[in-house]
Amino acid sequence: MTPTSLIGGHVLVTGGLATGGLKYMAEIGAEMIQVFVTNPRGWALAEGKPEEDAKLAESGVEAYVHVPYLANFGSPSPETLANSIALVRHTLRRGAEIGAKGVVVHTGSAVTQSRDDALRQV
Repeated sequence: MTPTSLIGGHVLVTGGLATGGLKYMAEIGAEMIQVFVTNPRGWALAEGKPEEDAKLAESGVEAYVHVPYLANFGSPSPETLANSIALVRHTLRRGAEIGAKGVVVHTGSAVTQSRDDALRQV
């Protein structure tokens, strides 16, 4: 199998994942996209629009979903950890709904606990 290199980027999804995302993809000349399926800077779990999800899934475009930036699996805060788990669950579910090839997540940082403790937690 020959590896394939695709050029893509985070795309704006104003108007819907497919409507906005595919339009922006065309404007920048991308071959694949990465989208947020909820606010990238918030804990709220936005539901998708089934018609947009289907349109994106049926487009044949290689898509990836990015977990919101707030996720931090190394945090000593039980609330932050619980919210982070909820964000990943939601993002994985939404990724499946749009036919995403994968999910991008940053594990976070130790904040006030030791690096070793944070790594065990992650």
